[in-house]
Amino acid sequence: MRLLDDEALQRSSVVANNAMNRERGLDGVNSYARDLGFHPLDRLRSRLAEHGAAAWLDLCCGQGRALAQAARHTPDGLELVGVDLVDHFDPQATGVDGLTLVTASVSQWQPDRTFDLITCVHGLHYVGDKLGVLARALTWLSPGGVFAAHLDLASIRLADGTPAAQPVRRLLREAGVAYDARRRIVTRTGPTVLDLPLEYAGADDRAGPNYTGQPAVDSYYRPLRTGTRPDPVPPPRRAVAVDDRGVRVEHEGTVFEVEWNDVHRASVSRLVVETADIDHVELTVDLVYGHYLTVLDSDVGFAAAVAEFARRSGRPAPDLSRLRPGHDDIELWQQDR
Repeated sequence: MRLLDDEALQRSSVVANNAMNRERGLDGVNSYARDLGFHPLDRLRSRLAEHGAAAWLDLCCGQGRALAQAARHTPDGLELVGVDLVDHFDPQATGVDGLTLVTASVSQWQPDRTFDLITCVHGLHYVGDKLGVLARALTWLSPGGVFAAHLDLASIRLADGTPAAQPVRRLLREAGVAYDARRRIVTRTGPTVLDLPLEYAGADDRAGPNYTGQPAVDSYYRPLRTGTRPDPVPPPRRAVAVDDRGVRVEHEGTVFEVEWNDVHRASVSRLVVETADIDHVELTVDLVYGHYLTVLDSDVGFAAAVAEFARRSGRPAPDLSRLRPGHDDIELWQQDR
């Protein structure tokens, strides 16, 4: 497969000419508030009130319209910085007090301060090393600062083409980084060092449209046996049960119960990463409010839970021994809405 390095990727028409975030404003139908699920200024006003100053960094900011609108609707003390690969900023966004617009690659640009809010609205779809940008940006947060970015895990693959959504999702969760599967948004409060056992291998700008309907970029990584950290200690075994009340998971003496109204979807998949000695089947239960549960085939009650989900949807229980790695997950059950 033809993989591009960052220099070649930035010359790609898919990256340089994408229209995903060019005209998005702060409020309204096509807005940051709608796509992020929260209003950026709501996250900054409390900081302004408490400290008299706050800073918002918007990566892949497009024309910078949202930042310009924020500058006009907030009191003094708010510093705004927008970074975009293409120098095609809205003329009304240039020369606005408190707003700095930078033409640069988010993979290489480095700020000289921390920020109380960092966003990247549909921008990582066009970045090669998505996980590298994510890791760097998380270190730019101030204490209590909020990070929010759209990240399509389906666009992250291992160098051999194997989908890496499931292991990356788990690695992010273990690092304290939340992922909303419905909105495809990754979030974090407070700075952190994200050390993933993955090495960037290159990007494919011919991946085609992603979930947005726009052509996007797939990112490829080589799995490492470890990152700079030691191998994680295997977690204690858990127990799972599915019955008329919903889903119940017991882990380290704690019982986590989810009612059926809060369950969105259940699916199974097989994950194999030979270089990392990983080969297991996972049951993933997505919840309506964006969180999810993951149960492994080594956990108590796994097979019975899979069978019960399938029974409730009128489907036969899948033959888990025939699950092939690297393929889409098998849906067991989905809530009708």
